[in-house]
Amino acid sequence: MIALIIVMAMLAASLTYFIIYKLQKGPVIASAIVTLVSGIVLPQFFPDKGLLLATVATAGSYAAMVSKEKFPRILDIAFVGALCGIVFLLTEDVFVGVGGRLGSIAAISCFTWLGIKKIKNLFIK
Repeated sequence: MIALIIVMAMLAASLTYFIIYKLQKGPVIASAIVTLVSGIVLPQFFPDKGLLLATVATAGSYAAMVSKEKFPRILDIAFVGALCGIVFLLTEDVFVGVGGRLGSIAAISCFTWLGIKKIKNLFIK
């Protein structure tokens, strides 16, 4: 289940990014599409964990609502999605029911990936 959560966050983030920048639909519409579809489809395919996976997909879609200037490649967003899944798992029992949790997870994932890129650029030029 751990791998499925991470993969779901990666897929949701990548799909949202694709809708935003390739289909030119904007971040709010793209995230809404991914969130709506995951909320309808995932509980049908995964009756016991579908709502959890839809929640993870929502966090992943929020993570993709970023500037193309900071994340120019879809591969960047795939890594952000993986981080989003990991952070979701680490904080699964923290602040449950508190508003802004999924957005905070998305922001932490984006900031972490930006930090990793900056550290990499310090050592590899």
